[in-house]
Amino acid sequence: MKVLLIHPPLIFPYSIYSAVPILMGQLQANKIKTNAVDMNIEFLNDIISPKYLKNTVEILKKIYKSNYSDLPKSEYQISEENFLRQKQYIKKYLYDNINVTKSLINKAQEIFKHYIENKKLTDNEYKTLTLAFSLAYLPYFPSTLNINYKTLHIDENNPQYNVNYKDIQDYCKTPERNIYYKYFENKIKEIHANKYDIIGITIPFEFNLLPSLTLSRLLKQHTKAKIIIGGVQVSLTIESFKKYPELFNEYFDVILTGEGEKTIVDYVKCVEHKQDIKKIHGIVYKENSQIIFNDTNMCNDINVIFPPSYDNFKFDKYYYQEFNIEFSKGCYWGKCIFCYTKEIKKYYIKNPIKAVDYIEYLIKKYKINRFYIIDDALNLNFAEKFADEIIRRNINISWLAFLRLEKTITKEFLIKLKKSGLCAVFYGLESGSERILKLMNKGIDLNYSKQIIKDTHDAGIDITLALIYCFPTETKEDLLQTINFIKEIKDYIYFISNCKFNLIKNSPILNHKDILKISNIKPKGEFSAYLLFDREGISDAEAEKLLRENNVPYYRNF
Repeated sequence: MKVLLIHPPLIFPYSIYSAVPILMGQLQANKIKTNAVDMNIEFLNDIISPKYLKNTVEILKKIYKSNYSDLPKSEYQISEENFLRQKQYIKKYLYDNINVTKSLINKAQEIFKHYIENKKLTDNEYKTLTLAFSLAYLPYFPSTLNINYKTLHIDENNPQYNVNYKDIQDYCKTPERNIYYKYFENKIKEIHANKYDIIGITIPFEFNLLPSLTLSRLLKQHTKAKIIIGGVQVSLTIESFKKYPELFNEYFDVILTGEGEKTIVDYVKCVEHKQDIKKIHGIVYKENSQIIFNDTNMCNDINVIFPPSYDNFKFDKYYYQEFNIEFSKGCYWGKCIFCYTKEIKKYYIKNPIKAVDYIEYLIKKYKINRFYIIDDALNLNFAEKFADEIIRRNINISWLAFLRLEKTITKEFLIKLKKSGLCAVFYGLESGSERILKLMNKGIDLNYSKQIIKDTHDAGIDITLALIYCFPTETKEDLLQTINFIKEIKDYIYFISNCKFNLIKNSPILNHKDILKISNIKPKGEFSAYLLFDREGISDAEAEKLLRENNVPYYRNF
């Protein structure tokens, strides 16, 4: 029995995304032959390679003759304004500035590699990379690639698609509109996908969905493998998947929901030994035209989860050479009303001694000593015992983590964490308004938070501070309180992650929509985790203007 796990496009290659290594670690520990492919990092490198871009230029020359013949508008449904913009792109790349295009083809991949290694870009290099990615996407207009090298953010934008069932069918079956179609066809051959019995694809975010389903459909066509999909995005929209039995068999065989570490092992063993699939918890499958959902599988004891495996990954391809590692499931606080975590995860935490055993094992095997602890919020008692054990064993590491701004955080505690290797912390402040914090049920005190932030900085630990603006009923006065709070502590902050509030399916806030005056709630798309809604309070435009005027950085809008 051979298993292949794939991480699909499209996210910025900040570091190795954790899902595939975690699942591969469980399978390998159970003596199941497993390989992995990060098709995201490979896609980003491949589409700006000289070979790919030269081929792209030839495709564009066939689509657009020297007279710029029109696209069939009835098929592409693009506006006149967008069409004229597209013509300008073609003229710029292929006719007026062909020397730049040749230079771009020769240099883009080299620049991208240099950027990942050195974390720096000159203005000309930034321009060259942006143009290269834009050129790669031109045959698939109006799809565009939005990339921000300063915030390490990348996503594909296609105004034609809203992630509904019709969009999935249209996108995944139309090579002319889908940059991934031909790319994946070639990749399937390159990785010898037909030699695997089971192929799993993780779908962590909404913008991974269409590429992932394109890939899963092609794998169904070109291999005899059982295709499984899973991930946070799938778990959040599982009811939509269950509505369309026709997706099963054509796109995949089985969906894994919830915590997948035990489920994937159970499923592989079931297929290998030809056992009854009904006994496996945490899967959705089709049987006699009916969709069957077996209850979600909870691990109950995180200490029985084996260390992740990074055997098929090359760390030097990523912006940070680090492990993404998880020591707890869920969030020990679990009361913030805007968060969906509590709805799909129970809270478990690993023994800190076993956690440090993991650390030593991974350092010895892969020679990497930087760890990003991705727990939703690292338990402070665990953090102190973890730090004590790191110090006791004299292990040289640097680590990052998410912490809550708890009153119990002291200078001494922070100094100990720093001594153990904590180099950066992510604090979820969310707002500088006591009224908004109370509505969010954050359970933090601004006066204590201000002191904790200063003490963290004084301990030599970098701070990323998370803010949410346009929370329901937030007023201009509330946002000004946040801005004033930031001004007071700005000298202690390394980075601010400033995000506009979005309403997520299954989040507890839906139980408080009347109090928060949220109305007209409707799906953004059938397979979207987000909801459209109306709210009272400061407008998006006014909030963003106020933040800009007061130099509060805008990171991204989730």
